[in-house]
Amino acid sequence: MTHPSAQPTNCWDYLACDYGPDSPQPCLAAYDEASNGINRGTNGGRACWEIVGVLSGSEVLAPCAQLQNCLACGFLHLVRSEEGQSFQLLKLARGVSNPEVLQQTIVKVESFMAIHERLRSHFDLNQTIAEITEEARKVTGAQRGSVLLVKGTPPALRGTLQLRGKECEVVIGLDRNTAAGFAAIQNQIVNLRDIYNTHRSSGGPAFSREYDAQFRCRTHSFLAAPIRDSEERVIGVITLANAKKRFFSTDDEWFMKNYATEVALAVEKQRFVQQSISTLRLAAIDETIAGLSHCIKNIAQALRSGSHVIKRALQSDNLQDIKAAWEILDRHIERLANLSMDVLAYDPVVREHSNGGSLNKLAEHVINLFREEARARSIELKLDKGKNVDPARFDAMDIYRCLVNLVSNALDACPLSEGVVCVSTSRTKEKEFCISVSDNGSGIDEKAKEAVSKLFQTSKPQKGAGLGLPTVAAIVNKYDGRMEIDTTPGAGTTFRISFREDLALA
Repeated sequence: MTHPSAQPTNCWDYLACDYGPDSPQPCLAAYDEASNGINRGTNGGRACWEIVGVLSGSEVLAPCAQLQNCLACGFLHLVRSEEGQSFQLLKLARGVSNPEVLQQTIVKVESFMAIHERLRSHFDLNQTIAEITEEARKVTGAQRGSVLLVKGTPPALRGTLQLRGKECEVVIGLDRNTAAGFAAIQNQIVNLRDIYNTHRSSGGPAFSREYDAQFRCRTHSFLAAPIRDSEERVIGVITLANAKKRFFSTDDEWFMKNYATEVALAVEKQRFVQQSISTLRLAAIDETIAGLSHCIKNIAQALRSGSHVIKRALQSDNLQDIKAAWEILDRHIERLANLSMDVLAYDPVVREHSNGGSLNKLAEHVINLFREEARARSIELKLDKGKNVDPARFDAMDIYRCLVNLVSNALDACPLSEGVVCVSTSRTKEKEFCISVSDNGSGIDEKAKEAVSKLFQTSKPQKGAGLGLPTVAAIVNKYDGRMEIDTTPGAGTTFRISFREDLALA
């Protein structure tokens, strides 16, 4: 843009305030030589919003005293339009002669420039937001900060705030009654100073003192910048409170605007990653369904053939053919049962934590898996978490398969009404962790109990002693574990399996 040759207007001329360089009492902008030439102004005459103290000093000169924020001044927007692409909002380190101040400014800019590169390798949104918030707080000298994203029904600004070493949940309505809500609704930066001594102007942003009352704190300065997505829609705000210098400058606003952009990029990246994962999962599901369909089709064909042989054998009273056909049916029924349990036990969430960590969470995961089935059958499903169990090291998938099979059996054993299944976890003094699954079914007699016990006494258990129990036995034997059965005919059964932690990853 080509500027006119005429001397541009400085703020004291625009406002006709009589505090220019020739005044007996010039304002801070009028004699700030470090800002001379910015936006073609005399001293700080066309960058007055950048001069510390112009609007924040103990005695603010009229008519600036009527402004709550320099961004509300028409002069700033005049300079912006006149300078076009050459407009300079900040002077940053220009003209700074104090080595300490210069070094501080350089550190701030370098910190901001470096964070973008660091965040490129982050995929956890919460971690990214925490780092951006901390960087913004350090650069601006704020006491606290937070990122609030638009979430929930009805939509609200939601996030967390670190206060006195504790993480607090923050929920702020999307309305003009709060400074953060105003920033989001109006899609503009809100910079408030001397909050408790400033009366709310008509229709303007104001800090909600209810916020301080809720979190037992006091806020003297507040800055909020809207976070916009790629389509310029506001998806949240990034906020700072209590600057060390008692106010947030336009430098701080510039930094916050760019930190808000980093948050928006992080949110977009998470959405992209989630969409990619969903696409991969759908592809994996398609592939799995195709494989299952092929396997089930083969089993179904074998069952159909065996059924046909049995029908013909019954017509001819040929017991030998019936016996042969029944063995085929029995073998493929077992295949179908094992396939069903394998599908049920396949859980990507569990596979991602194959080295254990929380036995209680694993048990809770299984409880949630069967909760709907239990509700449909009017069975109460309970979990008794051991207090001294976690953390523990174990093969999560194997323990998960044990739990799935034991809970499935317990549900089947429950009476038709008022059934109860309880899963409990505990740890023994012998460094073992134990899992118990009990039901209030009819119990098992001594003969059946003996048959089940034999499964856990051999590395090659016989099949046919109950759906899923051979799988449980194989896993218990694999880790040199133990199994106990407490049963009372007519009163229910408890299966208890125990593993030594140092062998549970063998």
